[in-house]
Amino acid sequence: MKINKPKLNLSIDILMFMLMIPIAGIGFLIKYVLVPGFKRNDIYGRDVELYYWGIDRHQWGTIHLILSFVLLFLLVLHIVFHWKQIIGIFKKMVPAKALRVILGSLLVLFTFVFGIVPFFLNPEDDESVLNHAHNSKHGKGYSFEERQYKNKVEAKPDIGQDQEKIPDVEHHTELKHAHQSDIEIYGNMTINEVAEKYNVSAHELAKSINVPTANNNKRLGRLRKQYNFQLNDIRDYIESKNMKE
Repeated sequence: MKINKPKLNLSIDILMFMLMIPIAGIGFLIKYVLVPGFKRNDIYGRDVELYYWGIDRHQWGTIHLILSFVLLFLLVLHIVFHWKQIIGIFKKMVPAKALRVILGSLLVLFTFVFGIVPFFLNPEDDESVLNHAHNSKHGKGYSFEERQYKNKVEAKPDIGQDQEKIPDVEHHTELKHAHQSDIEIYGNMTINEVAEKYNVSAHELAKSINVPTANNNKRLGRLRKQYNFQLNDIRDYIESKNMKE
């Protein structure tokens, strides 16, 4: 059976267009709707879990990645089917052979660096996580947006400083038995940091969310993807410990 190339090319182009729309849409969804933890706290007053169609931002990110792979495959097919046409136009645009070789080499290098190398890279996060408390004071270990939000929060006046000077047992009890919405936990925090902040056992906290204690210095955002827990599970544990005291 003879392949009708014009129809095949048109079908590939239509599929590529149909993939580009949801890829862009999911990107906008993750960026502006299913925002990260530090933005959720600013918008909703606490770090709530956000879903769209029952799927959180990390799962949408996985869908985004899968669609990107499919689009990349179709793009390769598109280039293969139009290879002779591409070469012909390229030769007319760049008559000098030496310049074509240079531009072609740069294109191959660009593809290698940004398309292949990322699969073999190891993230450099051990130092920033282990020294997270030190880095927090110097604005390190955070993204630009996280630093902006952190500076915004720190700029707010601490209303409770004067109140802390007055011995108030009832007020202390209310703080001790804080509601879940008052327990601030972010994806860039570690289990050890949460345990230290709320005076609970890091070992027991890790056990409550089924995370090996060897991972206590890894960020919760990464652990949440691997061990399938929610930040609200940690809040529930902390609240239950506070209620027992």
